[in-house]
Amino acid sequence: MRWSRVVPAVLLSVPLLAVQAASPAQAAKPDLTVTVVQDGLAIPWDLAFLPDRSMLFTERTAKRLSLRTADGSTRTIFTSPTHMWASGETGLMSVEVAADFATTREFITCHGYKADGNPEVRVVRWRLNTAMTSASYVRTLVAGLPATSGRHGGCALVKGSRNQLYVGTGDAATGTNPQSLRSGGGKVLRVDATTGKPVSTNPYVRSGNKMTQRIFTYGHRNVQGLARRSDGSIWSVEHGSYRDDEVNRLVKQGNYGWNPVPRSSGDPAYNEGADSPMTDHTLPGAQRSAAWRSGDPTVATSGAAFVGSSWGDWNGALAVSVLKDSELRLLRFSSAGSLREVWKPSALDGTYGRLRGAVRGPDGALYLTTSNGSDDKILKVTATP
Repeated sequence: MRWSRVVPAVLLSVPLLAVQAASPAQAAKPDLTVTVVQDGLAIPWDLAFLPDRSMLFTERTAKRLSLRTADGSTRTIFTSPTHMWASGETGLMSVEVAADFATTREFITCHGYKADGNPEVRVVRWRLNTAMTSASYVRTLVAGLPATSGRHGGCALVKGSRNQLYVGTGDAATGTNPQSLRSGGGKVLRVDATTGKPVSTNPYVRSGNKMTQRIFTYGHRNVQGLARRSDGSIWSVEHGSYRDDEVNRLVKQGNYGWNPVPRSSGDPAYNEGADSPMTDHTLPGAQRSAAWRSGDPTVATSGAAFVGSSWGDWNGALAVSVLKDSELRLLRFSSAGSLREVWKPSALDGTYGRLRGAVRGPDGALYLTTSNGSDDKILKVTATP
């Protein structure tokens, strides 16, 4: 296992692919250094840091959770727990450390689950033992998120304020899920991170349906990333169909407009054609447009994190990892959420292949995971203004 490979960044600004125009006032770009901190992995999906700066990371298809200590040693915490299920795009996906980890030693995962032949996606809370060598099941926070073949399984987690947990889900490639308030598919849910119960200020908390009570926003296709900005707002990243990957600034009860249902007798049951835009403004009510979109074709945006002060003028920009185009994109937004500028650093433009996860570490660095299928890596990106 190799521990570091440093690549100095040569910076390149690229034009915006979406229809919005970038601001003429361009921000100064920092110098970047990319270091490989772990290799030899198989589709690492997400990572999260413990208070002592140890790192938990997941591998999707292997259903493996590992821990990398602050001194650089790595150990497996678990592999393929009972009923954990992987198929297609679904497996062991997101991981988030509980806000009360210091007292509970607990963390949260989102993963595929299958019992009695019925697949679904679940959000589960676990407890790490004191030796940090294994974990035990604590409770299921959310069950019954839809799954079919494993396509469009989501799944993204991010902590909110006051012990809140946001859960971004996929639509399971089922056309009616995103607009149905009785389905957990194609949604961002907001729950108590300890119990999984809905937050009392959720828009549909008075519903008689438990899943409906958890809904924060709906009309999503396949949420791959969630990030919390310093102002407390939650932003989602999701895959488009053949067009329009999206970054969305989430607003409670917002409908983001994905509705891939048949439009005529000849349409397929899951309609991703030209008459199913990512944001369908013909639906009843107001639909919320994306803060950024890729246009046609998609680039397969995935994980996301807001970067910090070491990025200079790009402090507070959203770093978005990209799968199909094998790159990192930095999106600079105004405080109101308007797009100002897009930057694609050349040091991460195809150098490491497909980029999946993006997490801001406690040291201020940006940590990325690759998703090439073999010898995948965890990368550390440091910025110098």
